[in-house]
Amino acid sequence: MARCYSSKLQLLFTKVLSVTAVIALSGCSDPAIAVMEDYASRLERVLALELQEPATADLPPLPSIADTRAEIAESSIRLVELVATRACGLDLLLGERNSSLGKVMNPSQRLKYELAFLNQVQPCLTHPDIASDLKQKLAEIAKDKTALIDKHWQNFLMQDETLRQQLHPYRSLAVPDSVAGIAETMEALHSLLALRKQIGERNWRLAKDIDPERALQALYQANTLSQLQQSLRFSHNWLHSLNLQLDQVDLTAQCPVGKSSDKADILNTILLQYFIGKVQVYLAQVDGSYQQLYPLLQQLYQGTALAQPISQRFEVPHNELKAELKRHVIWWKALQQQCPTT
Repeated sequence: MARCYSSKLQLLFTKVLSVTAVIALSGCSDPAIAVMEDYASRLERVLALELQEPATADLPPLPSIADTRAEIAESSIRLVELVATRACGLDLLLGERNSSLGKVMNPSQRLKYELAFLNQVQPCLTHPDIASDLKQKLAEIAKDKTALIDKHWQNFLMQDETLRQQLHPYRSLAVPDSVAGIAETMEALHSLLALRKQIGERNWRLAKDIDPERALQALYQANTLSQLQQSLRFSHNWLHSLNLQLDQVDLTAQCPVGKSSDKADILNTILLQYFIGKVQVYLAQVDGSYQQLYPLLQQLYQGTALAQPISQRFEVPHNELKAELKRHVIWWKALQQQCPTT
């Protein structure tokens, strides 16, 4: 069989017209797809099938940034008041916010600023060199910012480009026999969950020490969540299509009833070496990554507008893949009963 599933399916999954990135002269350039294709092609030859490339289902789009953005009113402080906060070290932070770059902060930078302000403003409220009227104004600003901090956190989760990128399927699947990026992604997710905890507890001192941009950098470099999503969806789609076509095979025509044969021995070799030895090992690897990462991602977005889309992208294909794998094993058991080995 000369075709490579990756040529069309990767195009359908990622909408990227890049044939050279998907097809290599020696076959599939994606190692995981090559494992699946090799297994399917061996079944195709032995069972005299003409396997069809599976069709893909469209993935519902994420809610738009505009639809999930929380509008936040701005607080202001006069220049003379800004200068007066020098005594308690708040002036540098306020100056950063009022700079040209500060006025166009992205969601993660804005969240960092708000947390830093809430932490830094506390000494100002009791500093002897700060006038009482300015203390009162700073206390009111701090109260308003405390009430709005959850909206800043929401905007961070909903709008940050790196976080949203993790919710789109990558162009390739997780590499077989590789755990690259798993530890880094887990650490990043744990860091963001710790930040959410400190925000919920209004512990500004600890919250401001957790850098969300460091976690974002780790997620961006690893891109493991995006790759995991692609692996789950592609593997399910591929196995579902294969199962549909294998269900049409007349097992009674493959081997003499209850008698061993050369075909039975070949099929048993395919089962042991290519399905159990390679495909099942890869699917177990993907499942392991899912078990480690998805609960953290689910916890991070719990109660948000992205919770359901995240479930559609991870939990749903994971459960469907498990069902197709069980179905595939049942097919093999039926085949072994019909075609016992020597």
